[in-house]
Amino acid sequence: MEPYLVDGVTPEMEEATNRKFEKWDEVLKENWMESEDEEKVREVYRLLLDPTIYAYAFFRDPRNLNNRFRCYPYQDVILNDSHKRVVFAAANQIGKSITLCIKAITFALLNPGKTVLMTSKTLPQSKDLLRQIRQFLQNSRLDYKYDVGDSETKTEIYFKHFEEIEVYDEKLDKTFTKLKELPQSRIICVPATEAALGYAVDLALEDELFFYEDGEHFHKQILQPRTYTTKGQIIVFSNPNGQQGIGWELWNDDYFHRYRFTFLDCPTNTQEEFDILCRNLTREQIDSTLLAIFTSPEGGFLTVDERRDMQEQRASMLPSVVTSQVYIFFDWAKSKDRTVRVIGIPKKIGSGDWADSVYVYEMKEYPSETPYTEIIDEDLKNLIKEIGPRNVAMVGWDNTGVGRGLEDFTKRVEQLGIMAMPVEFSLENKSRIYTLFKLLAEQRRVKVPYVKECDKQMSMLRFNRSPRGHLQVHHENERDRDDFPDAIAGLCSLIVQPENPPVSAEII
Repeated sequence: MEPYLVDGVTPEMEEATNRKFEKWDEVLKENWMESEDEEKVREVYRLLLDPTIYAYAFFRDPRNLNNRFRCYPYQDVILNDSHKRVVFAAANQIGKSITLCIKAITFALLNPGKTVLMTSKTLPQSKDLLRQIRQFLQNSRLDYKYDVGDSETKTEIYFKHFEEIEVYDEKLDKTFTKLKELPQSRIICVPATEAALGYAVDLALEDELFFYEDGEHFHKQILQPRTYTTKGQIIVFSNPNGQQGIGWELWNDDYFHRYRFTFLDCPTNTQEEFDILCRNLTREQIDSTLLAIFTSPEGGFLTVDERRDMQEQRASMLPSVVTSQVYIFFDWAKSKDRTVRVIGIPKKIGSGDWADSVYVYEMKEYPSETPYTEIIDEDLKNLIKEIGPRNVAMVGWDNTGVGRGLEDFTKRVEQLGIMAMPVEFSLENKSRIYTLFKLLAEQRRVKVPYVKECDKQMSMLRFNRSPRGHLQVHHENERDRDDFPDAIAGLCSLIVQPENPPVSAEII
């Protein structure tokens, strides 16, 4: 089967969607519904089979109830895809939930006797979907009848359908028009639990499936079998959750029609907004919530689990009383970077005779363009005076590319009776330092306080191998910084100093 993938909005999509709105405007302007031309009347009913046109004809825009609801081009193509399996990888804030609701409403209103099943991660989220559906109906131009049922595990909405039929009365010798009630259609909203069992489903809509606690079990053993008898359609709406689990499996299933639309595919979002949002997000968060990308673990220096387990929710500060010698490492600012100072101690968790883990008390980022002399002569000097020279085991720093301004730093530190350790972050030495850092992270032998900027910088780290086999660690693009990771890795190299990194320290 030829893979089907729509990745981003094209001018052709925009033109096709706009033509639909123009066509319905023409219908209203020329009053086709009241036309004596039967072909025009039939064309009206044919047009209303299109969910995009149906929504434009009867629903109001939730953001401005004076306007008709106009689907975006990417909503249009998904609403009109009749393929049995569809997956929509979506950024946040581009109208994913609205698309979900419009699909449910139009299908239920246009198909008497059919069942729509909508699933969410939790029951409150399921009820919120039904709330959105009710708001659409209450603000619509439709003359409809519905009932709502509520329980501890599900919420349902039932639509009554009627058709006009002609009935001949023999006694009166006349033909009358009568309303005949048709089977009800319904929309059922449930959480991702066994509450979905027991229904024959004509349309299943899974909201944020990729983040369900056991998405594979729910999709394959609970949701999908609901469509076996009806031969119903399944549409999955979700942000990507990395190259893992049911999301990544379905995205690579060629039977699915796949759609990916980003934050900037929505015409109300701007590049400036995108850039501002990116400032405070990790790489995985940008990929999932803004770019709809399934982040690959390959090339990422630290895994999500390694970063999460490394960082602890505690204050980034020295204790009031220092009971063991601390190590201090500076990553000096170069170009657009900022100076970062990290203070930690060695700890022993293994069976050996030496410290095999690193505990970071404090990570401090200095304002941009803070002079070296201010950091050395004031901040460092005061710190050493406060905790006492005997409580400082060593001061190290990245000595690469900082110029002549730090030539006498070693002498200044040694004059205080403290060992000084300048470190050259050459390719070979940086490879050794980061291999050790990776090993400690893999074995959960380094702990740091959670600092948002640090987490972001670690998420941006990528690696490859040089022709000579050296590990090359770099940030993803020129705007990213690596001050915090360099400082932590440098501190680890001061505290845990095996002659040769263990062979088990594989970067994968």
